[in-house]
Amino acid sequence: MTGGANRDAFDAWNGDSGRHWVVDPDRRDAFAAPVAEALLTAASLQAGEVVLDVGCGCGATTLAAARVVGPSGAAHGIDLSEPMLDVAHRRLEASALTNVTFTMGDAQTHPLAPDAHDIVISRFGTMFFDDPVAAFANVAASLRPGGRVCIASWQPLVANDWLMVPGIALLRYATFPESNSGGPGMFAQSEPGEVRTTFERAGYRDIDVMELDVTLRLGDDPRDATDQLAGTGIGRSVLATIDDARRAEALDAVAAALHDHMSDGGVCLGAGILITTAKRVA
Repeated sequence: MTGGANRDAFDAWNGDSGRHWVVDPDRRDAFAAPVAEALLTAASLQAGEVVLDVGCGCGATTLAAARVVGPSGAAHGIDLSEPMLDVAHRRLEASALTNVTFTMGDAQTHPLAPDAHDIVISRFGTMFFDDPVAAFANVAASLRPGGRVCIASWQPLVANDWLMVPGIALLRYATFPESNSGGPGMFAQSEPGEVRTTFERAGYRDIDVMELDVTLRLGDDPRDATDQLAGTGIGRSVLATIDDARRAEALDAVAAALHDHMSDGGVCLGAGILITTAKRVA
């Protein structure tokens, strides 16, 4: 989830943010599993293909891709967060996979091997590019002629009930970060038209931006779901704007709002994502 970033973001993902995201990586990957499933389905990986996973984070999607392409193929993950890559390496060591490698680097500027990959995938790993056109052009150069890319990004805030429901509950407590797509961040690639233009300028063709709704399981119960949300990047940003004296009250308000979305399967809410596919211009 950290495919390319400025120096401040690099420091963050190798500092407090990076360390925070590896506290319970299995839970985080379970939360995002519907997105990974949608991404890999759209990618249509084939046995023997070589995959580059941009912003691979803790390696879940890299390892999943490696299983699909099999021993005749390979999966390479790149991320600029050393704490996350430490988890990725531990997961690889615990697996039986022999066709996976990980690299620490910024995919926007890292000297990727030219014409080396059949497909590039990314689950929320391209949102922090300083210069998306330059970044995707760099990635394109690592694709074989006609090679393809498949990325998942968020739709705008209003399309994500998993954020809107707790957000509304926090309106009288917190200050919310900007949710426009004008710079690096969670919603940087949320507008289909802007995403399409970026890929065109970066040297891609056959660009398709598909809006997709998925359901995210936030937790076993409202309190567990509140803890999950409080640990996300946007959750921590919002909570940081609330006075310590009112934080417990604010979290209680979120739990109360989530109670209406409790079922036998836990607390579940909808999420809007974009799945963008494209091909490198030969």
